[in-house]
Amino acid sequence: MTAGGRAPVVGAGRPSSNFTACDLAWSVAAGDAAALPVLLRELHPAVSAYSRARAKHVGYSFSDADRLALEACRSILTALSAPSGADRPFLRLAYSLAAETADTRFAVRRDAPLTRLQQDILILRTIVGLDPEQTAVAMALTPRRVRVEQHAALSSLRAA
Repeated sequence: MTAGGRAPVVGAGRPSSNFTACDLAWSVAAGDAAALPVLLRELHPAVSAYSRARAKHVGYSFSDADRLALEACRSILTALSAPSGADRPFLRLAYSLAAETADTRFAVRRDAPLTRLQQDILILRTIVGLDPEQTAVAMALTPRRVRVEQHAALSSLRAA
């Protein structure tokens, strides 16, 4: 799907398994109510993995992270239904709202060997499972910067 294009609507006899989360987000933003639960099933595991990684890093329980993930998913779906919800890439919208929600709940440790950028890149790459290009879109970086920061983060962890 191109950045400016709209995805087809899920309900028109098409199987939902052929749609990516970004396609489903476009359908939700266009008002397709049938796409909403499908998008939530696609979105929640990734947001939950991100929230759990952030929570574990600062000593919170997974149950706290799971509540946070639901809150973040609600924020993402609310943003999609807003008139300007589909104005930016879905990965960027989802990441920024999940990170913002985690920031308000989980205090950042000051003694960490990694920067917050490096931590989030490692979480998105290794735990959530995004590739460098998807991570770059989510974090508004270039794929090269993602690779450089990931390398620096892994080098720092090896040295620690």
